[in-house]
Amino acid sequence: MKKVELLAPAGSLEALQAAVMNGADAVYLGGKHYGARAFANNFDEAEMKQAVEYAHQYGVRVFVTVNTLIYEEEIHSCLDYIGKLQELDVDAVLLQDLGLAMLVRQRYPNLELHASTQMHIHNREGIALMKELGFQRVVLPRETSIEDIREYAKLGMDLEVFVQGALCVSYSGQCLMSSLTLSRSGNRGECAQNCRMQYSLEKTDMYGTQVLKGKHKYLLSPKDLNTLFHIGELIDAGVYSFKIEGRMKRPEYVALMTACYRKAIDAYMAKEPFEVSAALREEMQKIFNRGFTAGHIFHEMGSHLMNPLRPNHMGIEIGKIVSFTKDKVQILLTKQLSQGDGIRILNEKEDCGFTINRLYVNGYLVKQAEAGTLVELDKTFYAQKGSRVLKTSDCKQLLNLQDSYKKNKRYVAAYAEFTMQLGAHARLSVMDTDGFYAACESLDKVEKAIKTPLSKERIVQQLQKSKDSIFQLEGIELTVDEQTTLPIKEINRMRREALEQLANQRKLRHPHRLTKSIALPKQKEMSPLAPIIAVVHTKEQYEACQKAGIAMIFMYEELHDKLQQGYVRTPRVMKQAYPDEFVMIQENGGSYAKRPFLCDTSCNIINHHSAAFFFQRGARGVCFSLEASLAQCCEIVKAYEASYQAKGNFIYPVYGREELMLSEYCAINAIEKDSDKKQCGLCRKAEYALVDIKGQRYPLLCDKDCRMHILNAQPRNRIADIKQAKQAGITSFLCVFTKENKTQCVDILQKLRGEV
Repeated sequence: MKKVELLAPAGSLEALQAAVMNGADAVYLGGKHYGARAFANNFDEAEMKQAVEYAHQYGVRVFVTVNTLIYEEEIHSCLDYIGKLQELDVDAVLLQDLGLAMLVRQRYPNLELHASTQMHIHNREGIALMKELGFQRVVLPRETSIEDIREYAKLGMDLEVFVQGALCVSYSGQCLMSSLTLSRSGNRGECAQNCRMQYSLEKTDMYGTQVLKGKHKYLLSPKDLNTLFHIGELIDAGVYSFKIEGRMKRPEYVALMTACYRKAIDAYMAKEPFEVSAALREEMQKIFNRGFTAGHIFHEMGSHLMNPLRPNHMGIEIGKIVSFTKDKVQILLTKQLSQGDGIRILNEKEDCGFTINRLYVNGYLVKQAEAGTLVELDKTFYAQKGSRVLKTSDCKQLLNLQDSYKKNKRYVAAYAEFTMQLGAHARLSVMDTDGFYAACESLDKVEKAIKTPLSKERIVQQLQKSKDSIFQLEGIELTVDEQTTLPIKEINRMRREALEQLANQRKLRHPHRLTKSIALPKQKEMSPLAPIIAVVHTKEQYEACQKAGIAMIFMYEELHDKLQQGYVRTPRVMKQAYPDEFVMIQENGGSYAKRPFLCDTSCNIINHHSAAFFFQRGARGVCFSLEASLAQCCEIVKAYEASYQAKGNFIYPVYGREELMLSEYCAINAIEKDSDKKQCGLCRKAEYALVDIKGQRYPLLCDKDCRMHILNAQPRNRIADIKQAKQAGITSFLCVFTKENKTQCVDILQKLRGEV
């Protein structure tokens, strides 16, 4: 059976230690720049060096996240940063930006590259593209099913799959909600977690508009992924790397989850039983959970996938408030509670969380109380009779988990050869299973014993005293002349020196990686595009565009099949084969076949090298990212012409409701229907929108595959930018119609034509 990898998060040096000591094969972490977790502690250069050396000594690989979109002015500094990572001997980098990837592959040809889930590689074409570009691994979206994993595993690419931790409700790399509503870009590692905020669902039909509230508050908040029950299925499907999410989590969380998945993987590989007991599941719940789900991998939907009640740690329920006085609150426990534990009271109005400082039983202070006990707490919080009490932090659990990486040790297997011949220097050679080797000799020559010769048993005993190192000697071969001796302290010194040399050698894993110069190819001149490019969702929008003389009109395949006119805009999640005709693509895999195409805004073009990448693969034009400002777009055009000595067809988005999220989860079905079946048809019978606590209304569109598209509350109109954009060399402008009627379309197009 093929060996697999357990990949753990490391948001700090302590979390790294927790991962390594609990059995991780590899860790992923971020530096101070360009990572998708900008608010984690992350590692500066000195800490990164320390982390890499520490992990490498134990044979643990280190992957560094450079998985954000890179702005024009950052390209050179980012390349230098990756060069520094190569010098620090990191094992691989995770990338999102295709322009950066193209440059990194040239400059650092031996550096291992992983396609981050932020790159949205979710189909056969995308994986083939990554393989062609020299990537060694693809991190699949959390939405990938077990059936698709089996198919993709046949393509000869290492597949990394999230198995534990937080879920995004939107496809990663395709979420603009935080960026466009709160100015914190998820594609820059600054996600504000809009999916953990409160929303209600609004329905408008022939009977009017109503808000569907019910108990549903956090309508976009998923449970936490937990696939511990399914490790065998994932191994059999072809998953190579089992990824635990959690660079923002505490080290104890990393310790527990790493240990759990280590045991499960090892048991399955050894064909031994592994039971996810109720006690083990409770340990996982205590450290952090929002409820657990097997996720999209195993087709969980609706209430099995989402937790609309609360977006934060749920812990475990340990009792209820049965009564209270002015000074005390009485709780009947169903599980153990200790002084120092953290609890949360679930009140109707507002939750209340705190750490237990004083715990009373029968009026006496106690350190611990068991299930079935009536305990009292000082009444320093709002209390309601019947309120559920959750334990959100278990002090004993945390101490035990800290011991797992502070007191317990992980050892590296090594083997020794010791030679002691009369009149020569004694020699100790040590080697490990990775092929590293070290040796040292005694300071003095071996002498003939005057009284008692040094026995082989005593030599072995001294050599095995290696607990002060990272090694455990699993085999010792001796060649010892009879009637000879050597001071014990000299054998001890030789052992320490040889093992220290061996440990130091293990720190450096890639001594011969190259740095080369980058040669940018000259791009071909292109035929100009139409000045106005439109995307429509309805027949009347198409008719308005046609009447206005728009030459390039794109639409989804269903509408194109009905009208038999215009061009196809392929979906952002593309599981079927691409048509051979000219299309507008919305995901990176669409560029694999090098057929003529346009790049939509979701291809995340935010620097001129990303544009060049798509031009080289056959793009006749590329849309800027919706996150790019006018000034950034102008700078991209200027830089492209300077670097590639050609003019490119750049498309500036000037009108439309931005698509904020793309989700496999459908809030309409979850609230109105049974949550477990697709193709319910509700979205065709009424208009729906999510409404946030400020009253902003985000319309919902659902496609033929039952994916939910969340649109921005208002269309963004940048028609006033056209004059400046044209001066910078931008010649085409994109207009996207979603909810507009024919009259609104005509009005926008008239204004647009007046500027173009």
